[in-house]
Amino acid sequence: MTKLTAATRAVLAAAAMGLLTIGPSLDAHAATGRFIYDRIDGTHGLIDNPTDGVCYDFDMPAHGADNQTGTDARVFDTYSCTGISEVLPKRTGVTWGRFRAESVRFG
Repeated sequence: MTKLTAATRAVLAAAAMGLLTIGPSLDAHAATGRFIYDRIDGTHGLIDNPTDGVCYDFDMPAHGADNQTGTDARVFDTYSCTGISEVLPKRTGVTWGRFRAESVRFG
C-alpha cells in the first residue's frame, strides 16, 4: 500500500506541475498602444499601454478620443468608470457632441 500511495503522489504532483505550466496566466494584460483624449480646454491627454480592466480617470473632461490601442475601450461620462458609457473600438477615434468622457476602461 505504501508503493501505491507514493505512486499516486507522484502522479498528482506531475499533473499539478503540468497545470501550472500550461494553465492560463494570471498576469495583467496591457492594451498595447496609445489612448489620446481631447480635453475640453483644447489640449490632449495620453494613456500609454493601459492595463486591461483598470479604470483610468482623465484629469479633465474630454470631448473626443483616439483609441490607438489593440483593445476596445469603454469611456464613461463620470469619474471612476460609472455612469453612461459607450464603447470606442480599437484603432478608432471619435468626437462627441454633448457627451463628455471623464474616465475609461480597456478590455
